[in-house]
Amino acid sequence: MTLDRDMVPSQSPIGDCAAAFLLLSRIPTGWHRFPTERPPDFTSALWAFPIVGLVIGGTGGAVLVTATALGLPPLAAAALALLGLALLSGAMHEDGLADMADGFGGGRDSNDIIRIMHDSRIGAYGVLALILATALRLSLLALSLEVLAGWHLVGFMAMIGAASRFQPVLQLSVFSVSPHASLAALTGRTSVARLIVALCLWLPAMIWILGLVPTACIALPACALSLWIGRVATRKIDGLTGDVMGATTLCAEITMLIGWASAGAMLAT
Repeated sequence: MTLDRDMVPSQSPIGDCAAAFLLLSRIPTGWHRFPTERPPDFTSALWAFPIVGLVIGGTGGAVLVTATALGLPPLAAAALALLGLALLSGAMHEDGLADMADGFGGGRDSNDIIRIMHDSRIGAYGVLALILATALRLSLLALSLEVLAGWHLVGFMAMIGAASRFQPVLQLSVFSVSPHASLAALTGRTSVARLIVALCLWLPAMIWILGLVPTACIALPACALSLWIGRVATRKIDGLTGDVMGATTLCAEITMLIGWASAGAMLAT
């Protein structure tokens, strides 16, 4: 006899956080045990995605600060920070970017795109996307070391990490999951309440740390890009997949760093 899902108590906030870390990171979740009769509910956990970003991004910021304190040049410190971010996330966002670039760049139709995205081999579009993304992230993180330091840098990286993990939540509030999806099939359309909670986990703090105008320059282009990617994915493969949402997270991070750098340049003139 199967157990009716509605008869089982809903997942707790701690369970939501554990489910979010389980899905989006390699950080151990031994601090919470899921009941055998109720596996992790990743749709319920969508509001907690920015919390994962806070931890991963803040750790990347701590690596930047520590490497700089040890006398390493900015590019070397940025490279170590990227290594730390990749280890904590399992490089899932980089993998998603490469797969989406290969699929969308080389696929002829939806079935061909999905076949390419599920192929473990990487193609020319994927290699080029990763090279460009890494070069942009290295240069922008090195730039952040010239402007921010200490806890301000850690807080900035934590907010960027949280805001970038918010983007898949935003996409899931507007677009459906593709019938071709595998990992993304574990999630579903998010509610307005979860979307608002996820937004409140990073937006007020970012405004407090950076100010209203820089935050607008950071957040608005990233959200617009995420919605555009979701629309393209819906047109090409009938909805979102894990690769698309992973790529969106990384693209949003780069867009926000560019927005922050641009806002700083505008305010300095």
